[in-house]
Amino acid sequence: MRRKPAGRSNKDRMVWFGQNSPGMILLFLVAVFTVMNPNFLSPFNLYNFLMQNEYRLVMITGLAFIMLGGEVDLSVGYQLSLVGVLIGKLLSTGVPYPLCIALGLLAGCACGMLNGVLIAGLNLSSVIVTLITENLFRGISYLISRGMTYADFPEPLLDISGIRGDVWPASHVIVLLCILFLEGTFTYTVIGKNILSMGYDEQVLRQNDIPAGRYKFITYVIGSLFFALASLLLISRQGLAVSNMGIGLEIDGLFAVCLAGGGSLFLKESETKKRVPISNFYLGVLILAVIENGMQLSGSVQYLQYIITSAVVFFSVLPAISISFRQKRKMR
Repeated sequence: MRRKPAGRSNKDRMVWFGQNSPGMILLFLVAVFTVMNPNFLSPFNLYNFLMQNEYRLVMITGLAFIMLGGEVDLSVGYQLSLVGVLIGKLLSTGVPYPLCIALGLLAGCACGMLNGVLIAGLNLSSVIVTLITENLFRGISYLISRGMTYADFPEPLLDISGIRGDVWPASHVIVLLCILFLEGTFTYTVIGKNILSMGYDEQVLRQNDIPAGRYKFITYVIGSLFFALASLLLISRQGLAVSNMGIGLEIDGLFAVCLAGGGSLFLKESETKKRVPISNFYLGVLILAVIENGMQLSGSVQYLQYIITSAVVFFSVLPAISISFRQKRKMR
């Protein structure tokens, strides 16, 4: 008897979907919102909503390091808040703004070091640790600000995001460098390849006498450095710093990760982790930005965007969840 040619396996379908779904979803949403409001594709609107989401693109760069390493960080939002109000507080006391920025970035790295020591050094769950440190960073942020809003920023700080409109924003270069750094690290460096191996199966590193704990620590420090940089772009764009400005950003980041990998990055022993294109993380952020901007232009009820976002994310992760469920059933 002649054998029938083997079709695509469920695993192959999930890999294909994980690689291509963000682009397809983004194009579909752009088409829908363009039909609803032709001004959506106007150069002014596209440039404006990209400018508004540059800090999210930088934030997802840091989160990608952590997620591709097989861990998670729920303290993202209040890391941004802590760094932002620290910079604002220092500026209000007359500290030169270059030193304020440097101290803010160092504070961000310190947050990552704390998470890294607790997770890698003590071998604790990243979910539990970052949930605890989120509350810790929240308390420190409010302790620094005392509920105050810092808004009297020097012009060079505002010019980073081009909020004054008379200079070319340095934030464009920062975002581009972040994308190149992420792509270059995981494509060409040993550190990036070891982080990917750790995210796929930590035992791979241990079998080759590579200290996995060291790489976990590195991912959290690098991730928090990008979170601090994202905070700098955020306060530059808004022109103010306040302790509640980071609320919900960890959810945005995790939603973008879901969209990037089709949920595969959250599944244990998933072979698709190493195959998620780096560009998908940024497409995930753009999908969230398109939904937010499109709903605003269409004049719809603001809260409706949360429902649509949840539906889009659920659709993107459904195949991965379904295949994981089938594999567990076969193992029984």
